[in-house]
Amino acid sequence: MTVASASCTRLAVADPPEVSAANPIHDESAVSYGYAGGIVAGIHTYGWMVPAILDSLGDAWLSHGWCEFRLPRPVYAGDELLTEVIPSPEDPDVGLITQRVVSDGRVTIEGTIGLGDAPWINEFILPTERTPVPEPESRPFLGLNDIPSDIDYPPMSVPLTASDARVWMSERIHDDDATWTSGDAPLVHPSWVLGQMTPLIRHSYRMPAGVHASGRVQHLNSFSADGEVVVAGRWGEVEVKKGKPWSTTDALFIDAHGTEVALVRQVAVILPLLPKD
Repeated sequence: MTVASASCTRLAVADPPEVSAANPIHDESAVSYGYAGGIVAGIHTYGWMVPAILDSLGDAWLSHGWCEFRLPRPVYAGDELLTEVIPSPEDPDVGLITQRVVSDGRVTIEGTIGLGDAPWINEFILPTERTPVPEPESRPFLGLNDIPSDIDYPPMSVPLTASDARVWMSERIHDDDATWTSGDAPLVHPSWVLGQMTPLIRHSYRMPAGVHASGRVQHLNSFSADGEVVVAGRWGEVEVKKGKPWSTTDALFIDAHGTEVALVRQVAVILPLLPKD
């Protein structure tokens, strides 16, 4: 299938309190890290690109499609975002996707999209531990020198009913499209998948703050909100750049019927703990 050109616009809104509570980079604490203010979570800015992706590739992307992306610049509440997809000059079956702020042109997401298996699908390092465990009573704190590598996360189980899906769309993506909100088992919005990566970390660990730097998403099967979802992950390599660890996590999503529905890779920059006043 040849990629069709497509675009969409969206006004960025501030993250809900539970997001900034889990990661202070999303509230005014971000100023202490050098940002102009709390930055909008990448899971939400990614989610606001979805209409352009579906206009370009069709609904088949949701059950067997992929996206690889970088987040080079932050998004702030009030930014008007323009997402554009165009066919790649080298391969008309690959789309080049860009999200930028209308007022100043800064690029906030750039990457590629396509249908079927991504060219990098075999690069995921998947966990062997896939049986969910409860959150422990005591979670160890991970400082900059304590980030694990090459071990599995303790898997977690996440409730995902139709009601949960509607709350996600209302409070996170602010979109009441019937695809994601209607019926007893609506389709799961792609942003929900990315949105489980930080909870996967905090299911078993405590961390100061982090910034989403890049990601890969491979949809494997149709995914509906109709029961418990298992999220199993593996800590990958840690690369230190300018004194900060860049940590890679690969994750597998298994729906309530035991079907593998998505693979995700997230690269996050782990930030130091801010000094207390």
